[in-house]
Amino acid sequence: MKVAMLGWEYPPFKVGGLGTHCYGLTHGLAEKNVHIDFYMPKLRQKVKSDNKNIKIIEVGEPGDAIFPYDRPDDKALGGKFFDLVYRYNNLLAARVKGNYDVVHVHDWLTMKAGVQIKEKLHIPLVLTVHSTEYDRAGMLYPNQWFIDLEREGMQKADRIIAVSNYTKKIVVEKYGIPAEKITVIHNAVYPTEEEGEKKPLVLFLGRLTIQKGPEFFLKAAKKVLEYEDAKFVIAGVGDMMPKLINQAVDMGISNKVVFTGKLSDEEVQHIYKISSIYVMPSVSEPFGITALEAISAGTPTIVSRSAGVSEVLKNCFKVDFWDTDEMANKIIALLRYDSLHSTMRQSSKREVQLFTWDRVADQTLRVYRGLA
Repeated sequence: MKVAMLGWEYPPFKVGGLGTHCYGLTHGLAEKNVHIDFYMPKLRQKVKSDNKNIKIIEVGEPGDAIFPYDRPDDKALGGKFFDLVYRYNNLLAARVKGNYDVVHVHDWLTMKAGVQIKEKLHIPLVLTVHSTEYDRAGMLYPNQWFIDLEREGMQKADRIIAVSNYTKKIVVEKYGIPAEKITVIHNAVYPTEEEGEKKPLVLFLGRLTIQKGPEFFLKAAKKVLEYEDAKFVIAGVGDMMPKLINQAVDMGISNKVVFTGKLSDEEVQHIYKISSIYVMPSVSEPFGITALEAISAGTPTIVSRSAGVSEVLKNCFKVDFWDTDEMANKIIALLRYDSLHSTMRQSSKREVQLFTWDRVADQTLRVYRGLA
């Protein structure tokens, strides 16, 4: 089987969980003798494949500066941003030729190209929904341009893969897509056996946007610091950074909060390993691969009930993102009671071994074959 997969990031060049997913999925499929041509925007530094069944094909010119994973600022919702998106899709539609069994696209950026390739090559179109505009907007003031684009792609796809039941529900209720058209395939992680020496660090890692709920993390931090001494690390970048820094100052906890900015992959792995607790307080999180990554590094995790990972992960604490009192209680308990911390660390690390990319590839391959 040969697949044309359309994306926009691939490790080592990635900005979020989507790049991690595309790497894990393509390698899982490649191990099952599926041949994948992965199309992505052209970068200044060439991306190299490390598997004979995966070919990386770059499309476009260096410096096109397409960063679609994060919701752009209002000031960027203008001509140049949309022009780049349309240009990339048109270049993809013209570039993808040959004998493919299926075209597989991820989220909104490559939907239009996927539809054109489906019609040009007369092959089925598979769409994986990792995030919707409702998620990116934190369910507040979603942009209609994105919604219309997403709905069109969902309607024209032959099969939709959702990364959680949470996402499937949004696709059905907000976009009017029949439930029977959607297959849920949860994400996975490459587990690590290495753990570092734990410090009294409580970690938030992700894009600093309304979707990820970092302001709730700070509110919980303020309450924890009334009872326990710890450092709260906010790792990542995003449009909320200035607001969050001011929030920490206004709360009087700025001396206990560290903003790291953007971290390299090596730095991310290090901060996972030395943190005592990982908190994912997302307002709307289709899945949340970072929770699996933290657990794999031996870090007990607290996740929002508004995250898809909470559907399948049992050995973690689950809270409502807005309930910062309960979030603080859970953080305090893990900081204070070593036996609780140790039990959760061990049980969750055993559980995360079940979340394999081989399983994701098996389920994805069944979707492909069902369309043949």
